[in-house]
Amino acid sequence: MRRYLAPDAVLPLTCTRSGTCCHGKDISLTPAELARLARANGMSASAFRAAHTSAGGTRLRMSGPPGWRGLAACSQYDAQRGCRVHPARPLACRLYPLGRERSGERERFFHEGERFPCLDGCPEVTSLPRLSVADYLRGQEIADLCQVRDSYLEIAQDLAEGAFVLVFDSGLAESGSGDWRQRWQAVATGGPEAWIAALGSEWHDLITVPDIGSVSEDAWVPAHARLLQSQAQERLASLTEQSQLAAASATLLAGAVLLLHGVGADSAAVARAWLVKAGEVRG
Repeated sequence: MRRYLAPDAVLPLTCTRSGTCCHGKDISLTPAELARLARANGMSASAFRAAHTSAGGTRLRMSGPPGWRGLAACSQYDAQRGCRVHPARPLACRLYPLGRERSGERERFFHEGERFPCLDGCPEVTSLPRLSVADYLRGQEIADLCQVRDSYLEIAQDLAEGAFVLVFDSGLAESGSGDWRQRWQAVATGGPEAWIAALGSEWHDLITVPDIGSVSEDAWVPAHARLLQSQAQERLASLTEQSQLAAASATLLAGAVLLLHGVGADSAAVARAWLVKAGEVRG
């Protein structure tokens, strides 16, 4: 159950720095956040993805020693120093214990459950200064990373639209071939392994660890969007065979779903909705 919060709601949001929230969590990662963490570790993005992420690069791996309640620590957490990459921490870490929901232009913040999460992990937080939700989020410097996540939602939608175009504007849907639908079904009902299989290694890299070159952080996501668009146009323009079109549409759909997973969206539900929409379009 979600409890939505007004910006002026005052809560025990001053951190105790005990590290309990760095154990056993589900930390979603966009490609831009993965790249930031890789730089903070002095690693390439592909090396960081292999060593410190799961779910195809969309989750920060909890692979450290067990700590609070026997839960594994985040791979970036050190029991003596705390977070080793604090300036590069992802949005999910900055928001905690809050969550963010975006619908159109509407942005809302919430916490899960009736009981405020910090009271379980850090009951001593009640003795620290209380903050308004707005002041807490301002101090966490979330604005840029919120924009990054919103941008990746748009990129995911563009990829999904490309998948629909390949199927329905090419004549593939009217051909009677069920190959595309089987491929879409595998993506919509599968998890990260199915998405990566549909993408292939080259497109998996393009989605999660793109070779963008040296650009400023505020230009990184637009550069990624342009790269994906140019590669899609270049590689898909010459496809004519039904099997090629079906595979390419599933590739774009899988890329969209993987990006949705990286922004913390309910990617499985959205993928199923796209599959239903495809059936409606076909009819």
